[in-house]
Amino acid sequence: MYEARETGEGSRPWVLSGLRGVGKTALLNQLGREAEALKIIFIKLEASPSIPLTASLAKELHLSLRKVMSASDRARLIWSRAAGALKSFQMRFDPDGSYAIGISAQPLAGVADSGDLSVDLQELLENMGEAARDANSVLLIGIDELQEAPVHDLTALNMALHQLGQAPRPVPVLFVGVGLPSLPAVLADATSYAERLYDYRQIGLLDAEATRSALEIPANAAGVSWRPGALENAVRHTGGYPYFVQALGSHVWGARKSDLIDDDDVELGARLADVEVDSGLYQSRWERATPKQRAMLRAMAHDEGRDSALATLSERLGKKRSSLSTTRDQLIKSGLIYAPSRGFLAFTVPGMAQFIERQAG
Repeated sequence: MYEARETGEGSRPWVLSGLRGVGKTALLNQLGREAEALKIIFIKLEASPSIPLTASLAKELHLSLRKVMSASDRARLIWSRAAGALKSFQMRFDPDGSYAIGISAQPLAGVADSGDLSVDLQELLENMGEAARDANSVLLIGIDELQEAPVHDLTALNMALHQLGQAPRPVPVLFVGVGLPSLPAVLADATSYAERLYDYRQIGLLDAEATRSALEIPANAAGVSWRPGALENAVRHTGGYPYFVQALGSHVWGARKSDLIDDDDVELGARLADVEVDSGLYQSRWERATPKQRAMLRAMAHDEGRDSALATLSERLGKKRSSLSTTRDQLIKSGLIYAPSRGFLAFTVPGMAQFIERQAG
């Protein structure tokens, strides 16, 4: 991911986007494990609309600094300037001390304290990156649910990462943002050049071969095999949705009568998985929706998981398209739906349309 260059642009930050339950967070966690195995400094946080991104980032950077600076006197010397930059940043953006930096460090005058969030964030990351370079390491920052961050923070993040990548000698700071399919558009709304800033990767459903492997390989490793027909039934039932593959595999494993999984095992495991997914994934989201929101969700469910045109939803609901905007925005904000393209809506959770149809039945 990181390209060490004396001149030219640094590695582009990554954005991983996809529907809920396709494994985005699991992938981010795996990146973190592999980074730490390589002695890369990994910090992970989750964005929230109610907490400034700066506060969460400062907290995680502080925790990492405490760890690396306690390793040795040399490490403390290497990271001392970065600690001072973090202190300056915290004092500028958290003057009341709601999150106090516990590292014994003096703030650096004129560094990360201008009050311009994008400039100060860039200077903070530059100092962290320079220390990482001196320590022969890399800093990897991962932010989950990035679409939830306040727009002002996203604008500053985009600008800071852009400037870091344009530096004559880019510092070894890597960034991975993770979120729903709406994330690329959210980032572009915050800063237009975000479309070119990030390396966008979509995380989708599994194909039949990958689903088969996900079910078969762990079983074989434990000395258990599948009858070919039973495995294919299981693959079809999951639809390639990773969350459901995991649920079905778990229940089939518990339901099996022997070390050969057959059709009866799959049938029972699938029923139990359906109950788990309905109650644990779909029902809670459905119950949080208001009557108006449920009406729109029911109208979308008629498209059986395909993208729903706002014009068609307007006709189904017997309302003007403009009158749907408030409900649409509320559902997007709650993470139930997103806009895959202009004039269209889609569910963020695979299978939600089928669940809603079952409720109507």
